[in-house]
Amino acid sequence: MASYGFDLTTCLIPQDQIVAGGLRKDALQALVDPPVIDGDEITDLNAQLYGKYLVSSDRVIGVEINGESRAYPLLVLNCHEIVNDTLGGVAIAVTYNPLCDSIVVFEREVAGETLEFGVSGLLYNSNLMMFDRRPDAQGESLWSQLLGRAIAGPAAESGRELALVPASVTRWADWLAFHPQTTVLALDPKMFKRYKGTSYENYFLSQELWFEVNPPPPEGELAMKERLLIVEAPDERRVYPLALIAGRADPAGRWTDSLGGVNVEFVCTTDPRTVHVASTSGGNVITRYAMWFAWHAMYPDDKPVQ
Repeated sequence: MASYGFDLTTCLIPQDQIVAGGLRKDALQALVDPPVIDGDEITDLNAQLYGKYLVSSDRVIGVEINGESRAYPLLVLNCHEIVNDTLGGVAIAVTYNPLCDSIVVFEREVAGETLEFGVSGLLYNSNLMMFDRRPDAQGESLWSQLLGRAIAGPAAESGRELALVPASVTRWADWLAFHPQTTVLALDPKMFKRYKGTSYENYFLSQELWFEVNPPPPEGELAMKERLLIVEAPDERRVYPLALIAGRADPAGRWTDSLGGVNVEFVCTTDPRTVHVASTSGGNVITRYAMWFAWHAMYPDDKPVQ
């Protein structure tokens, strides 16, 4: 761990559970204020390329803040894992960890300071550990994506946490249909082959984990890599398997539920399976996405909806 250069003097998790992910610090380059294009330009862009940047069924992370919407293709996040961006006047970090298909969007302003996050190269429970960039790397802290808080360094000592931002994981065509004014991350031509050539599909289809988690999920409850949607209302958090939502949806792919006094509507699709959730009663709901093994390791007391 010493070669990564992080101070673990203040560490809120067992240090022996922090492992090297096989890449050095910053080997995956987090994006910072990336260029964007209008969503309706994607068709023309696809026609210009030897291959297509985005197709209708590609999964994207969709975020809307203060009336401004943007799509972040997962094929890009596969290779960067973090996008430091500003949307609707709010500094955000859009984060994705393919090892557990976990998606969380955060506000980057913490205690009056706007942070810029990088990929540390370290993992905790097979999940992304970010770090906040500092001049000359002095005083940088490690942050857990799924825990949403600092777990080592000065920020951990101060008990810093990250505010969550509502986000959706949906197909590109669906996001564009509901957000015709959306922007989308612009293509870096130098990265195009890498974007299209990086895939975790074989890993997703197996039950094998590349890195251990503690505690592991109980056998028989859910498949190890069952995809989950975690929904938080002001007074309640609930863990929904995507397969359960799809099974309860009507022929139009819709299902409603209530938690924490908030009515929510789920809209699900197939090929690939995605689920979008929105409040229908005016309350705020926050969403995160992850695979069962990773969520259980971080939040072992959470039980999936049955």
